[in-house]
Amino acid sequence: MEWIGVIGIIVGLVFFVIAALKGWNVLITSVVTAVIIAVTNGMGIADAMLGAKSSYVTGLASFVQKNLLIFVGAAILGEYIDKSGAAKSIAQAIVGKVGTKSPYLVLLAIAAVGAILTYAGISMFVAMFALIPLARPIFKECNIPWHLFCAAWSLAACSFTMAMIPGVPAIAWINAANGCGVSMTAAPILGIVGSIIAIVVSCIYIKFALKRAQAKGETYEITAADSEAAEQKETPSLFMSLLPLILLIVIIIAGSQLGVANVVYIGMIVAVVVSMIVFNKYIPSQRDTMGNGAKNALGPALFTSAAVGVGTVAAASVGYEAIFNMPGGTYVSAATMAAVLGGVMGSGSGAVGIIAQNFLEPYLATGCDPAALAKIIATAATIGGALPNSGAMFGMLAAMGLNHGNSYKHIAAISIGAGLCALIVMIVLANLGVA
Repeated sequence: MEWIGVIGIIVGLVFFVIAALKGWNVLITSVVTAVIIAVTNGMGIADAMLGAKSSYVTGLASFVQKNLLIFVGAAILGEYIDKSGAAKSIAQAIVGKVGTKSPYLVLLAIAAVGAILTYAGISMFVAMFALIPLARPIFKECNIPWHLFCAAWSLAACSFTMAMIPGVPAIAWINAANGCGVSMTAAPILGIVGSIIAIVVSCIYIKFALKRAQAKGETYEITAADSEAAEQKETPSLFMSLLPLILLIVIIIAGSQLGVANVVYIGMIVAVVVSMIVFNKYIPSQRDTMGNGAKNALGPALFTSAAVGVGTVAAASVGYEAIFNMPGGTYVSAATMAAVLGGVMGSGSGAVGIIAQNFLEPYLATGCDPAALAKIIATAATIGGALPNSGAMFGMLAAMGLNHGNSYKHIAAISIGAGLCALIVMIVLANLGVA
């Protein structure tokens, strides 16, 4: 029965991915997927879907309970950063320092802006939408092919700020850290070393991609979006733009070191309140800004929770044990499971949510370092979540006006390639007892 259960889990998750690629609603397909897993594993459908323990609804509800306010807080803060023009102010300041004469430095500057925003906990989609209007005229002036924006953005938002760098308030890392019972700044050596490797490898690739594009004679192509990018508005000063982000980062890092409970929530509240005050004159409506931010959080939170519900059913199945018993030691096994689950689900944060609630206990029981385990699981899951079937990849490329054919290669090289380089070194260090 065990092998039938394994096949059922695989078939169910493959269906989940294909249905998502076809545009089916995640809530509907997650229910169907959970039923497929339950039936092939000899589970009672009612218990698997509605039971009081280890069921679809308990998994979904548990994730919402633990993470909804994080999604809402980040989305509201991101809305303030976006609508006030603070993101544009920060970007203009950085680009003003590097100039527009060197296309390579411009790409790194765009990556730096995105990294600052995402490290502060801003949703990658919100930060991306804030940067695109600024980037287009700069790319046009420097005659940089627009598809290279995807390379810069992958380094900024789909690499080291997803889970590696210490203190980052990303959902994947928060779930992994909470699941393993460690602080937000746990495993600092692994995080710093991994981040450095990911950044260096990514920078090398970006330079290579730029030279290859220039050698092919590729240039910036004018599109209808360029007229939208030309719109101007008064923006806050650089200091005011950075203030909420600085406070958020400082509170999270300091609070984690001092062992303050719920430090992410505290940081979010302070950052939002400060944003309400300093950005008041730059936004059309406090009510609409907060309302739109909260509304933008509900979809991602609910869809991720639905995926966690599927994982909860899978974790209670007889086929789970065979998947769990992967060779290679605790860290390799955990990394493999996280990457595979992130890839199959198309969501790194969703995969970590499932693992944190269902799969951690056997790994922790081996006596491994909880901090290292959390860092490796979060990093591996976000690498898997960057595979081409990821819904986030489709949404991101569509927002940029790009597609898999002309731009996914950049995501693959940076999010997956550079990420794997960092992950391998992190696993080696963890096995040596370094965290």
